[in-house]
Amino acid sequence: MTFDQIQTEEQAYESVRELLAAGRKCQELHERAGLALPQRVQWLLGIATMPTAAKAAPPPAVAHIPAPAWPKPPKEAAVDWIAIALAEATVTTVALAILRAKGEPVRSRDLSEGVMNALPNSTSGSVANAGTRLVADGTIERTDDGWKLLDPERAAVLQGELLWGPTGVFVKQEIAAHRREAILHVLRHFPKGLQIVQIVEQLKNCAWLHAPANKDLVKVDMQVLFAGQKVRRIGNTKKWQLAPPEKAE
Repeated sequence: MTFDQIQTEEQAYESVRELLAAGRKCQELHERAGLALPQRVQWLLGIATMPTAAKAAPPPAVAHIPAPAWPKPPKEAAVDWIAIALAEATVTTVALAILRAKGEPVRSRDLSEGVMNALPNSTSGSVANAGTRLVADGTIERTDDGWKLLDPERAAVLQGELLWGPTGVFVKQEIAAHRREAILHVLRHFPKGLQIVQIVEQLKNCAWLHAPANKDLVKVDMQVLFAGQKVRRIGNTKKWQLAPPEKAE
């Protein structure tokens, strides 16, 4: 298979992902407006069954992998929200999540302690630096009472050991963590392993994944997961599988 063919296939799968995302957005808007969802959109999302005479040809042999068994999302969560492990988050994201949870100004010292409790490797200096950037871009303001979040929608929701929110409140490395969790979830369904191109193919068929997925990104993800002993290569093949149970979380 040539590079152009691979690239064309990736674009084709991306178009399907975009179509499904548009269908879910259509569903959300109709539900908000109290309107019945058009039947063709129901067919697209698998909510309703197409009449026998109108059924399309069977889809390509790509597995339908259900979403991971995430904990129940917060009540304000939308359909496009994702969950990020607290340990994978940045100082800035955690600080904003704490401010959103408090709903009022928080003293600098208290905020630093909160962030360092959540992220043991962080420091008060890293929190202070994050504060400087957040003031500069208008996300927070410093008052006599402490740090104040100006727009809660720009922060994730802290719930236990997870941070929830739309992709817009997370940085690239956090969204990459979401994609890596998806990769591990996909590999659980393929114990005999998959090649990187096949992993990409499966990811693009996962409507619950809200992160970009292409060959280059997944290659980097596999290196990170391998370094963390989460995956391993099968012999001299190009296939990857989960690491043994004692190493895979």
